[in-house]
Amino acid sequence: MTTAVRDGRRVTYRPRMNPAERARTAARLREEYEQGSSVRGVADRAGLSYGTAYRLLRSAGTTLRDRAGRLPRAPATS
Repeated sequence: MTTAVRDGRRVTYRPRMNPAERARTAARLREEYEQGSSVRGVADRAGLSYGTAYRLLRSAGTTLRDRAGRLPRAPATS
């Protein structure tokens, strides 16, 4: 992790991954996801945000499952 100062506040951020590291991480996340883990679970274990894990899974060609517990859309009314 790297520290920077923004707007007078100290913030910590993860440095960008190089292309080789990104590909290895994406492959590892895909394997774990395809074994049944959720996107959030994969992200937490890898120390990544949900959005980053989601993008890495998509870049690895992962077919994502439907979200569990999502409510059906209400029919449109005219």
